[in-house]
Amino acid sequence: MKLKQKQNAGLRCLQLLKANLKKMFRPIAYLKFLVIATNHHGVHSPFIYNYITKCLYTKERLSTGKSENALLKTIDYFNVSAVDIKYPDLTIRLEKTHPHLSYTNEIADFVYFPGPSLTKLKAIKYHNNTVVFIDNIHNTRQTEIQWEAIKNLDTIRVTVDLFYFAIVFFRKEQAKEHFTIRI
Repeated sequence: MKLKQKQNAGLRCLQLLKANLKKMFRPIAYLKFLVIATNHHGVHSPFIYNYITKCLYTKERLSTGKSENALLKTIDYFNVSAVDIKYPDLTIRLEKTHPHLSYTNEIADFVYFPGPSLTKLKAIKYHNNTVVFIDNIHNTRQTEIQWEAIKNLDTIRVTVDLFYFAIVFFRKEQAKEHFTIRI
């Protein structure tokens, strides 16, 4: 009986440890991000440098959340007119702040994903200047694996990892490059 109790206690301890490690994934991922991330001074691409300094680093606050604030600023910066967003909550907020946007399933200027998905990204219709905004790229080990696979796609030319979200560009005139930037 005592052996059985010890085994059950050991099993409960392992389950608790596993649950706590899952909770620790994002803080550990953030520490890793901080070690390799740079600011705009480490960016040698004029296109990305301008995007970071004239868009993401501006003091203007369009929303309280980092991801949504950056999303709104990005839409403004790139003068987006057609978006592919399939998430009703975000669509409702965008209709209030950006009534000029048209929503499409065809080729869009801006595409939003709430998390990295290689399958969904391969399925979108895009043009050379399409911007893809991917939220929550460092939430779990699985999302990081998906993010790494996305970065390695041949059609993707430029990726910007901002920890909370990422930006993907297809610009053929740009050399393939990945940036890790603190905001």
